Amino acid sequence: MAAPFNPPIKGEDFEFDVCLEDYANPGFFKANPTLAAGDVQISKDNGSLANLASLPTVNPASGKIVDVALTATEMNADKVTVIFSDQTSPPEWCDFAVTIIPQSA
Repeated sequence: MAAPFNPPIKGEDFEFDVCLEDYANPGFFKANPTLAAGDVQISKDNGSLANLASLPTVNPASGKIVDVALTATEMNADKVTVIFSDQTSPPEWCDFAVTIIPQSA
């Protein structure tokens, strides 16, 4: 099996990084964003949203990079959309989405 990086393969685990925009300081990435259950969800082939199997982590600790790890099951679709939406009010960081089109295995 290939490493879980580019290119994304349908039915294989996949990892990617994002940075989230600071809600209070637009144009800047949020340092050490808080991620809680329900903040990051996945839709496979535009189906219902579900929480990720593993909550993304900030790496390095207190940094700005958010490491997202999708399981092989989460990647078993023709189109995978990951939605980031802070559930706190006011939000700490801005909404964000990533769509992945995996290659066939």
